[in-house]
Amino acid sequence: MRQRKSSNIKIYAGLTVACGIIAVIAHFLFEAPDRVRAYAEAELDSAVRSAVKSEVRTAAQEAK
Repeated sequence: MRQRKSSNIKIYAGLTVACGIIAVIAHFLFEAPDRVRAYAEAELDSAVRSAVKSEVRTAAQEAK
């Protein structure tokens, strides 16, 4: 009887740990695309801003 209780506790502990690990992995899998998209959009905005500034400078120098 004692052996059975011990193995049940080990099974429950193992399942709890496995579910916790799965939850952490799922959290990163579902959150990662949002972070990547936000990073890509920020980099794109920065690149566009730099390109526009460069074009404005070039146009201002040609106008002189």
